[in-house]
Amino acid sequence: MDLQLSDYRMDAGSLEGRLVLISGATGGIGQALASACAAHGARLLLMARNKGKLDRLCQQLTRDSGPAHLYYAMDHARSGEIDYLRFAEFLDKQDCALDSLVINAGYVAALQGLRNYPLDTWLRTVTINQHAAFLLVRSCIPRLEASADPSIVFSNHACASAYWGAYAAAKSALLGLMEVLAHELDGDKPIRVNGVDPAPVCTKLRTAHFPGVDPHSYAQPQDITAPYLYFIGPDSRGTTGANYKVNPDYTG
Repeated sequence: MDLQLSDYRMDAGSLEGRLVLISGATGGIGQALASACAAHGARLLLMARNKGKLDRLCQQLTRDSGPAHLYYAMDHARSGEIDYLRFAEFLDKQDCALDSLVINAGYVAALQGLRNYPLDTWLRTVTINQHAAFLLVRSCIPRLEASADPSIVFSNHACASAYWGAYAAAKSALLGLMEVLAHELDGDKPIRVNGVDPAPVCTKLRTAHFPGVDPHSYAQPQDITAPYLYFIGPDSRGTTGANYKVNPDYTG
C-alpha cells in the first residue's frame, strides 16, 4: 500500500455509534486496540478465554469512556461449532449491527522443528490460529451485513521460516482466508476485509519465545494500533484485500 498507515491519525469520535468485536482482547495488541477504539467512541464486544480478565477490562473501559461495553468468554482451543452457533445467537440478541470484527487471538506453544513436533500441539495451534477465525467470521457475517459500513480486520504474521511450525502454517492459511473473504464479501452488501502484520511487538507471545532479546527493542502494542484503526474506521471505505505490514522487511 502507498499509505503510511503507521502515521495515520483517526479523527476524534470517528467510531461513535459503532460496535467493534475484538478477539484476544485481554492482552497485548487486543487490549491496546480496545483502549484505542473506546477512546474514539466505539462500543466494544471483547472476546477472550478468561472471563475474569474480560470483566475487569470491560469495567475499566466503561469507566473511562461513554458506552457500556460487552464481553463474551470463548476458549478457542476447546470450542466447537455449537459454541459458535451459541455466540451467533448472543449477537442476534443484542439487536444491533456489528460494525467491525478484529480477528486477533493467537497462540504459540513453542518454537521447534517439525520432525519432533507433537500432534496435539499442532492441532491446538492450528485450531486457535486458523479454525477459530473461520468459525468466528462465519458467526458474525449476518450481523456485519446489517451494518452500513462493516469491516473485518485480521492480525497477520509473516513467519514462514524455521521452527515456527504450526503457527506459521496457520498464519499463512489465515492470510489466504482473508484474501478469499475479501473477494467473496465484495458484493451487494460489501464487507471490506483487510489485515495488519505488526511484527515484532512487545507482547507476551513474543517475549516468551525470545527471552534473550531486550523487550524494549520491540514496538509497544499501543504504538501499532493506527493501521488497525484505519481499517476499522470509515477512512478505509473502498479498500479491501490489503495486508499492511508495519515492518515490511521483517519475517519471523
